[in-house]
Amino acid sequence: MHTSLAFVILSAGAWAAVDPDPKALMQNGHFKRARDLAEAAYRAHPQDARAAFLLAEARNAFGDYNDALKYAELAVRLDPKNAEYHRELADVYGNIGLKSSVFKQFTLAKKCRAELDAASAMDPKDVENLDAQMTYYLEAPGIVGGDKKKAQAIAEEITRLNPARGYLAQAQIAAAEKGDDSKIERLFQKAVEADPHNYLALVRFANFYLMDQHKNYVLAEKLASEAIQVNPDRIAAYCTLVQALVKQNRISDVSGILARAEAAIPDNLAPYIVAGRVMLNQGADLQTAEAYLRKYLAQPPEPGWPPHAGAHWSLGLLYEKRGDRAQARGEMDAALRLNPDFEPAKRDLKQLK
Repeated sequence: MHTSLAFVILSAGAWAAVDPDPKALMQNGHFKRARDLAEAAYRAHPQDARAAFLLAEARNAFGDYNDALKYAELAVRLDPKNAEYHRELADVYGNIGLKSSVFKQFTLAKKCRAELDAASAMDPKDVENLDAQMTYYLEAPGIVGGDKKKAQAIAEEITRLNPARGYLAQAQIAAAEKGDDSKIERLFQKAVEADPHNYLALVRFANFYLMDQHKNYVLAEKLASEAIQVNPDRIAAYCTLVQALVKQNRISDVSGILARAEAAIPDNLAPYIVAGRVMLNQGADLQTAEAYLRKYLAQPPEPGWPPHAGAHWSLGLLYEKRGDRAQARGEMDAALRLNPDFEPAKRDLKQLK
């Protein structure tokens, strides 16, 4: 495994050198790199629909929803026949809705659905269009068109077109409905069997086995390792793999995986906070756990991974476990300086006083 992993990691660096396309970078989770390129492309071509779309996607990922909306709407105006641009605009509407008043949520949900319908009308068999529609029907309240039966019907249509994606969609529905765990496991298994090189299927199946109620850390390790070989340029599988190793008490193997992850993806240190937190929860080698949490603070995180406030909170818990309440309070204070609304840090700081 180590030889093949080293090979694919070297390959990842080559890919990055040849293909600096912002969309490809975002698909692999490299939003920091992509944002710089997208901003430069838009400055050079402010009336180019693709440039506006890419900047909208980057801003959306970083939570800059007002800017994302401006650029997503511009992309659709400049090229109204591009389904991908309509899907991005729908996603921005949805994200804004999550932080809006109930009345505004209703309006934004209708706009979101209209954009998804527009995308689907352009290509009703496109799996990305169908998956976005399925998620809407699954998550939206009935008053704005949510419909679990429609979600299931679309998931079955996806399965006919792309079995691996379809089984993942069905697993998403089963999990949302708190379905039978054995059914969810079978759906993940079918997804991996349908496409053994589907990165998302491998990672989701691995994470299923990390959960306490169906723990099988050996299988989680195997699936995560396979995902890394499929695409060593994405970070999620490294995070899953270090969790599986810590949960097997193989602490000595973790540092090697962290080094490989950092060599492959130097601008995303997420595996360090994941390893540090799992070690903290297990009470395993708190000194090394502290070093991993500190390492995570060395650079800004990618969207979707814990903010630095979360890392300071974890350090606070670690110092509390050691009995160093003063330093624990200092870390909770640091977390709240970065995010004054961070409830876990508020709660734990109150208990430490």
